[in-house]
Amino acid sequence: MCRTRLSLALLVVLAGNGLAAANPAADESLKGQRIYRDGILPSGAALRATVQQEVVLSGGDAACAKCHRRSGLGGSEGQNAIRPIAGRLLFSRPELSGSERVRALFRVNDARPPYTVASLARALRKGIDPAGRKLDPLMPRFALGDAEIAQLASYLQGLSVEPAPGVTNSEIHFATIIAPDVSPSRAQAMLGVLRTFFRDKNGGTRQEDRRKSVGTEQMYRVYRKWVLHEWVLSGSAETWHEQLAAYYRQQPVFAVLSGIGAGSWRPVHEFCERSEIPCLFPNVDYPELAQSGYETLYFSRGVALEAEVLAQHLGESGQAGRIVQVFRDNDAGRVPAQTLRAALQRRGIHDVADRPLPGGEPVPGAFCAQLASETVAEVLILWLSDDDLGTLFSQCSAQPSGVGNLYLSGSLTEQPGKLLLPDSWQQRVRLVYPFELAERRAQRLSRMKHWLASKNIPQLDERVQSGAYFAVTIAGDALALMGNNFSRDYFIERVEQMTENSLASSVYPHLSLAAGQRFASRGGYVARFTEDGEHMLVPASAWIVP
Repeated sequence: MCRTRLSLALLVVLAGNGLAAANPAADESLKGQRIYRDGILPSGAALRATVQQEVVLSGGDAACAKCHRRSGLGGSEGQNAIRPIAGRLLFSRPELSGSERVRALFRVNDARPPYTVASLARALRKGIDPAGRKLDPLMPRFALGDAEIAQLASYLQGLSVEPAPGVTNSEIHFATIIAPDVSPSRAQAMLGVLRTFFRDKNGGTRQEDRRKSVGTEQMYRVYRKWVLHEWVLSGSAETWHEQLAAYYRQQPVFAVLSGIGAGSWRPVHEFCERSEIPCLFPNVDYPELAQSGYETLYFSRGVALEAEVLAQHLGESGQAGRIVQVFRDNDAGRVPAQTLRAALQRRGIHDVADRPLPGGEPVPGAFCAQLASETVAEVLILWLSDDDLGTLFSQCSAQPSGVGNLYLSGSLTEQPGKLLLPDSWQQRVRLVYPFELAERRAQRLSRMKHWLASKNIPQLDERVQSGAYFAVTIAGDALALMGNNFSRDYFIERVEQMTENSLASSVYPHLSLAAGQRFASRGGYVARFTEDGEHMLVPASAWIVP
């Protein structure tokens, strides 16, 4: 976040207290930000523009960020290059680079003069640049008044101009976040990867600091030492925001990498969004689904995605009859149960019965007998953890009569190969599994496992360790291509572009992000155990994208 963005975030708070008028320049920039990002004029009306063939664009479709992205540093759309319009690039003469022959070939020696507010108005309204040349036909023509153009110019002048908080001349600071409900072993699995990566990152580039001070090459001038901060949360979720804010006041960070939680991630998500801090690929099964967001990128929608995959599978496989689902009666436990019910209802399936377990209490000793006496179901679904499943299966040597297939959550069942399933259940168990299956998983994770072995890091948890490795690797790859543009928005844009082709693999078989997408994996398998006694998972369905 540049200084302008930081002041704008503060202005939102001040405006609620009636104090925004104390900073009219920031108020103008805030109005310009709404035009740029959302296509909303200060009057509340939608921004309007026309493009080729007099096609009319309105609101978000006409917003500058639609093409030039939030950073204002441009990009590409198909074969078309989108030019940067961030402050220092728009209101100055473009730098000439390359050999004289290359500059002549691409006619860059006749670079345009710097933009002014007046020439920006002409470009936006008539499509003519400061040198009098016509802009690309893809550039819309906007219906903007003088005051609105001044507001937009005020915002652009500060956009991506200075390095974001957490970046100094010598260091770039990152954080990772550990929720209090995470087991120590899973937290250490993540931290072992992050700490070692940071140490190697700095140790492997120790000469760059000296080169930076004596050299002029861009790759050396942008070098920064990586610093990791471990933000460990405690207490109830209601207190997390203030804890995170206190950590951030003590040391601002450029981005949050990885992170881990066992329950709702909403307080962390909200902190990242309000503070405009990129938060990359936390290891969570309950990402924030109810709110739109920009700053947080997730691997998947977690157990909510599993519920939608299962609903589609049940609908397409024609498994009619009663469906019974068992879950913990707390905020987290109700997420997949409610999602599944809604998804089934959209498919015309309404015979769904809930059997909630009291949240935070052991599985009742008589629960299996109660379930057997009450349940006559074609499908039984257990949205339960390994511990709960172990207790339930120890009670139930025989599967309740009338039950066809039993479905488990692949996310909540951390080690499906170690489940002690009664023989009578074995062949009826199915896992809703958003991860790569064994036949290709070893190949996908070979790079990460070789790295772990070379660093003498024990292989403790494939999912957590590969997730952390993916987050830090793609962060490093993105920063390497950002030049000296330490913009958080640009960082997110680079990660979006690179996710699909990253050399760092995770346990998810299909990862990709387009502009504005926040969940990189959008499907899952229904899997079953092999009958050879090795307890291996194989697909019982194709890859399902609901």
